[in-house]
Amino acid sequence: MDAGSFMRIAIGVFFVLFGLGLIYMLIRLAGVFSAAGAMVQDVDREVVPILNRLQTTVDEVNQELGSVGSITGNVAAATGALENTTRAVQHTVGSPLKTVAGVSAGLSRAVTTLFEGKRKEA
Repeated sequence: MDAGSFMRIAIGVFFVLFGLGLIYMLIRLAGVFSAAGAMVQDVDREVVPILNRLQTTVDEVNQELGSVGSITGNVAAATGALENTTRAVQHTVGSPLKTVAGVSAGLSRAVTTLFEGKRKEA
């Protein structure tokens, strides 16, 4: 056996071992891809119902926000009506009260002046 034959055998053994190692790694890689595929299927199976429930919740929240908008509009209308009523009552009651206050102030001043005039004469 000369060096050339030995090198051919060594290279052949090396390639056989390299091929076996490569096959082993590819089998392990196939296992990893299989596990990853199963994990993706599990996630898909669990996420889709969660997304459906989330969509239902968002739809219900949008409905409630529409109701809140309607309530806000009704409150604004009631506030406007109350403001108009307050102005009307203020105008209706305010003018006569001012008149009564003015008359009572005038009478008070007249009575005070009348009694002060009698005190000076005495």
